[in-house]
Amino acid sequence: MKFAKDILVIDFEGLVEPVQIGAVLLDKETLEEKDNFSSYIWADLKGEVKATSGISQETLKGAPSQAEVGKIIFDKFGTDIMIGSWVANADMKNFEKIITAAELDIKRYDYHVLDIWPAAYIHLLKQGYNGSIRSEEIFQQFKAKSRGLHDALEDCRITTDVLRKIVL
Repeated sequence: MKFAKDILVIDFEGLVEPVQIGAVLLDKETLEEKDNFSSYIWADLKGEVKATSGISQETLKGAPSQAEVGKIIFDKFGTDIMIGSWVANADMKNFEKIITAAELDIKRYDYHVLDIWPAAYIHLLKQGYNGSIRSEEIFQQFKAKSRGLHDALEDCRITTDVLRKIVL
């Protein structure tokens, strides 16, 4: 299968404000990893520790700002890519935050977004799956390794493995 463009699979930790990004660039023909990026993103957690990721204010000490991370992503991967994500609605909101914080135009990115969760869920349903819609259980159906604390880059790699199993 050949996609129109290379796919940049993204994942963020942090619901209100992004506190970590992972990104994996996949070759449009082979879906092999061509490049990757991971960074914490400065945010004021007000002393909280993010339960799913274990990220604390101390973890974010010295982390680049949203604007700095947005500029790095833009410079590293460009805009001639398709964005992919496990749950695109949430990740695209954070992606837009960092890109616009860098004073870049989000419209330079293709508006076609590859949302991998629904494709994975439909794939499993066609095989008789009747389990949970939660990520962890779906990942297990694709024989992904169990996650402990969430890490954005690791989650991207799990997502890319699921994508490969669906389309290759």
